[in-house]
Amino acid sequence: MNHRNSIRRFALRAVAVLILAAVPSFAFSQVKVTVSDQIVSVKGEKMYVHNVKKGETIYSICKAYNITADELQRQNPIISDGLKAGQLLYIPVKAVQAAQPEETVNTQEDQPQDQTPQNYLEHKVRWFEDLDEIAEKYGVTPEEILAFNNIKKKRKVKTGMTLKIPVKPKTDINIAETDPFNNTDISQTDTLEVVGTDTTAIPEYTWDNYTMPVVDNTQTRNITLLLPLNSAEKANAIYMDFYSGALMAVEQIKRDGGNVHVNVIDYSSSDLSSIAESEKVENADMLIGPIRYNALKEFIYVANARRIPLVSPLDAAADSLLDASPYLFQAALSKQRQAEAMAEMIEEKYRSCQNPNIIIVCNSESSMGPQAEMLKTALEAKGIYVDNFGGIGALSNMRRDRDNIVVILTTAESYAAEALRNLDIKMIPPEKVVLFANSRWKNFETLDMNLYFKYNLQLCMPYNVDLQRTEVKDFIRRYRSLYKREPSANAFSGFDIVYLFCRNSILGMREFAENPNNTVASDYMEKNLLQHNMLQQKFKFVKTPQGGWTNTAATQVSFNPDYTITSR
Repeated sequence: MNHRNSIRRFALRAVAVLILAAVPSFAFSQVKVTVSDQIVSVKGEKMYVHNVKKGETIYSICKAYNITADELQRQNPIISDGLKAGQLLYIPVKAVQAAQPEETVNTQEDQPQDQTPQNYLEHKVRWFEDLDEIAEKYGVTPEEILAFNNIKKKRKVKTGMTLKIPVKPKTDINIAETDPFNNTDISQTDTLEVVGTDTTAIPEYTWDNYTMPVVDNTQTRNITLLLPLNSAEKANAIYMDFYSGALMAVEQIKRDGGNVHVNVIDYSSSDLSSIAESEKVENADMLIGPIRYNALKEFIYVANARRIPLVSPLDAAADSLLDASPYLFQAALSKQRQAEAMAEMIEEKYRSCQNPNIIIVCNSESSMGPQAEMLKTALEAKGIYVDNFGGIGALSNMRRDRDNIVVILTTAESYAAEALRNLDIKMIPPEKVVLFANSRWKNFETLDMNLYFKYNLQLCMPYNVDLQRTEVKDFIRRYRSLYKREPSANAFSGFDIVYLFCRNSILGMREFAENPNNTVASDYMEKNLLQHNMLQQKFKFVKTPQGGWTNTAATQVSFNPDYTITSR
């Protein structure tokens, strides 16, 4: 009998285990899955970006988004190793309305090639133009353009098509004025001409006819973030880190009570011109990105036509686009801005020295050669003249009877080591030397760090993380908790830039930015919105004379003789 009871109890336990196994885990955890409000475009398909929370399961996520577990795993192979808190999942957006078919128009290929020879200009239709605007630009009528191009069925012109514009007698038209980009490739070292901005569309404001706009802080601000995540294939680690920091910034803004909605577009495999015409861009209150210079060029027209801030977050070369748009905000320090920032640091030390002797050391054949020339020019603009400029041999001109300001610019660790060795063997008293160097020196591993402190090394950093700051420690703790790894410099950048500009958007940045010629609005932006020390990067934006805004703030890191390191 006892044996039978034992078998019966064992069977009941087995049945209970099977029943429990059949019940989804969410029934016990009671974690409610919230559908994400972050949407990205992956190869033309809209995807939710879901950040997995502790207690969520594949079952609960699938139920919330109304998809199957097979579909979830197909889109996110990473979950085959198990679901973990902090993972980012891509989930197809359901019930997306099909795009309306475009009206057909005769393209240039449809047009007859046997027209009567006549003077004409060619104009490639851009996304923001209609027939009336094109006709007005060239001083002809829409009907003349239609007839000349044999377009009979539709009055509409299509983006990308090339129109022949008849040139009337005595018409003086400069094609550079009508289409400044003119499909030419502008290298990262070129400067875009001011004709890229349709300044005629920007009314002149004066103190008499301008009043400060009223900002509605309860309004939801739509921010569009453009990143080449390449999330459908092997995700780009740099920009995924930037994105992870950006997500934390958005969450922080919402916890602070801000009303923002962020649309994220993954443009790694998409046509930028079609993205520029998309609803998420058209209806944005601010664009952050794209990243690179060539991609940013596509959105200059968007910013100018809609008068919305366009933020260049990471590419220092995009500084040369500033003259093309008064709505462009360049966050990354260009080489020129870094040289100017170092010149300011040197000037401060120069004014406190007795009969200073300035020496700039640089390998002229290295990539830092132009940077050294920029620094020399920036110093001369301040009335400070360099006593010696050259290679390591210039250190032989150090003086015992003068205060020596020595600048060593190099990205090569071996060259830095040789320069430091030559500096030290001169046996100049350390109190007679202040050493300046570029940011790469902070990452050198084989140099004698004692010499950093001995000669009071000053580094000019485009960004720097002070691990002693409370807010930095808090960010690192939260980042580790969410993503199970250490935040990179790009994660800090994502947080800093997105938080700063989302905050500025709430405070009315678009309202003030859309009046670029008004000194009252510009003064308000510069003093109230565009100066802030974030976790990693300092921001101090200055308006360029003819165009947008550029960040001029660098961080000075000092290696002090008492073996402390300070930054400011």
